[in-house]
Amino acid sequence: MSNSARTVVIRLAGLLIFLLAFGSLLLPLAPHISGPEVIGVMLVAAGVIELAAVYARRGHHLFAGIAAGATLLAGLRLLLDPSINFLTVLNFVILWLVVRSAALFLSARHSDRPLCTWVYLAAAVDFGLAVLLLVGLPVAVLVYGLFGTVDEIVATFAWIFAASFVAAGLLLIAAAPLEASETR
Repeated sequence: MSNSARTVVIRLAGLLIFLLAFGSLLLPLAPHISGPEVIGVMLVAAGVIELAAVYARRGHHLFAGIAAGATLLAGLRLLLDPSINFLTVLNFVILWLVVRSAALFLSARHSDRPLCTWVYLAAAVDFGLAVLLLVGLPVAVLVYGLFGTVDEIVATFAWIFAASFVAAGLLLIAAAPLEASETR
């Protein structure tokens, strides 16, 4: 694959991830849609898009592939179990964010400057989102136990996914020309 083709594929992947972020922000406006299924579809799409970007990279970076694969597997898990409850989804999303941030951190360690800065940033965003969800877990459990799934919880999930997708999209868009010419 030529350097210009690499740049186009990676940048297009970033733009598609941005579209997923926008779609995530619209989730609270559609309360009739099944949350786990829509989130699953979005994660599967993000995983496939990120795998295409990994394939376009020189050397196909193993840890970036693991991060993309974790996203794909998380989405498939949510799609294949439509009766999954809120607390399981919450714990699963926290786990996905932690695995993804660890894989991105390791990917950053194997990337050249300035690309590694963008990868570290995406890893930090995902880890920060996992910590935010973990800190809010007791409150979410209480609210869910008393009132069931409420619009505020759905909106929080939408913002979490949007923030993760924006970080991933920024990483891909900004890093596309850097990655295309990286020699590893």
